[in-house]
Amino acid sequence: MITHPHPHPHGSKKATQSHPTELWRGLHKNWRTWAVIAVMLAAIGTYVLTLDESIQPGASRSPVPTATAPTPASK
Repeated sequence: MITHPHPHPHGSKKATQSHPTELWRGLHKNWRTWAVIAVMLAAIGTYVLTLDESIQPGASRSPVPTATAPTPASK
């Protein structure tokens, strides 16, 4: 029998890596997940509630000029 000086991953000692789906199962129990969700919902709510309250550049207390109607062309 030939022995190798380095261990192989397919040997009797399996790595302690968990399956990717196992990582998602416990995600809803993590407090950091719920903190991130709460911050995202607060940011979305703030964006939606303040959508029309944005400050336009150069519009500091000056009235918006009204457009004049074009004059009809005379024949």
